[in-house]
Amino acid sequence: MHRERYYLLPTIGWVDRNILGRCEFLIRIIPALLFSFFIILKAKPQAVLLTGGFACVPVSIAGLLLGVPLFTLVLDSEPGLAVRFFSRFSKEAFLPSSDADSTVKCSKKTITGIPLRDTFLSCDKEEAMGYFSLDTDKKTLLVLGGSRGARFLVELADELVLRLNPKEWQFIIQEGDYRLKNNAENIKGINFIKRMELAYAAADIVISRAGAMLSAEIERSGLPVIFIPYPYASRDHQFKNAKRLALRRDNIMVIRQEEVDIEQLLIHIKEMAGMRISVEGEDSTEKIIERMGVYVWKD
Repeated sequence: MHRERYYLLPTIGWVDRNILGRCEFLIRIIPALLFSFFIILKAKPQAVLLTGGFACVPVSIAGLLLGVPLFTLVLDSEPGLAVRFFSRFSKEAFLPSSDADSTVKCSKKTITGIPLRDTFLSCDKEEAMGYFSLDTDKKTLLVLGGSRGARFLVELADELVLRLNPKEWQFIIQEGDYRLKNNAENIKGINFIKRMELAYAAADIVISRAGAMLSAEIERSGLPVIFIPYPYASRDHQFKNAKRLALRRDNIMVIRQEEVDIEQLLIHIKEMAGMRISVEGEDSTEKIIERMGVYVWKD
């Protein structure tokens, strides 16, 4: 049976760091680069697929120097520094949509969408309600702030819990590094949601940040969503992710964090709840593998 492996690289980010932070990046990149050479020489991969972020830098450098074909998967509407730089050395760049950022400097670009696990569309609401011990007669509001949570959204959820009728509403709230003040029976405060596909199946509406994978999952679920993008994201990429999706769907709304008005938000939640649509999506994973195979297995 095939066993998945992952490696942790001793590196940190570059963007938005002061001079000491950038010096630390330069110091850490050396062992990270050596470790990346070791990984590639040991695993002998036929390709390297980078998705962005500081962790891809040493692996991409090692792959290029060792002659391994490099490919870029663009996740954000406004890609980060690593994607913008290394995409010019890639055989092909895979884009989330036709309106993806033009700063991807790759000679060959293909629209593939963002790969998601098959499980996101393979479970039903009854299973989901049982998993979270929810009431089937109530509407469910799902609040997501990313894997580490979001203080603003957790505090907002605390306010919404007090303002929405508990006889009609229940909540799944991903707390992350923060904690809810309210512990009512109709609230499921969870540090990290392991079965996200079940959370989407249980929900009637979502309030969420707009990171690349999170927004792609919500889009594929067909759920109505009110995006409140993280206001300090690099190059404002979360807002651009959300706006790209909102232009394509009527059940998606985008609100800047500083413009959130609790009274208006309550109106939108009640109006949009239950406006889930059916979404037909292509298999992005298979498409990317097929495109990579044109270069890797062409002989």
